[in-house]
Amino acid sequence: MKIDYAFVVFLYAYINQIDLSLDRSRWESIDNLRNFYKNQISPKNIVAYLMNRLNLEVEKVDNLIFLKEESFWVRIKDSLLSSFKRNIFLEQDNVYFLCNRLLLFDQFLEMDMQVHRLELEKLRIDFSKLNFDILMWKLTKKDRLRAYRVEHFLQNTSVNTLSISEFSKNYFKN
Repeated sequence: MKIDYAFVVFLYAYINQIDLSLDRSRWESIDNLRNFYKNQISPKNIVAYLMNRLNLEVEKVDNLIFLKEESFWVRIKDSLLSSFKRNIFLEQDNVYFLCNRLLLFDQFLEMDMQVHRLELEKLRIDFSKLNFDILMWKLTKKDRLRAYRVEHFLQNTSVNTLSISEFSKNYFKN
């Protein structure tokens, strides 16, 4: 599936934000994480954007989909081609996997009850694999380094971070 390069940079930063926030939430109540995401872009909005933009089938999002790892040669090719900042191609299954996990994260944020820590950790690992096994290789080093500085839950106040809105490029409003 063909996706705009700037949107993939946003996705990488957003998934990195989720990964870091879920990691930091281990030491806090999930209610604090929920409060943080009240002022962030909703995962549901990203899924809706992807569904509309890529004409995804709603029924397939709920299917059990596994992350499809890319071969070493595909990673090398993507890494070399990333300097051209062209449109990015993602496997359809990986896009459905992303949508599925974003919706699950959204459900966790909207629940009124506590979520088991292992469920949150499994979700964090899924986002991390998606980011570092698939998306990372499709971006330039400069864009990756910028995305690493994204704001997140329970961040160190002395670290200079970037707001997620700097990556969204008018795709979304908080």
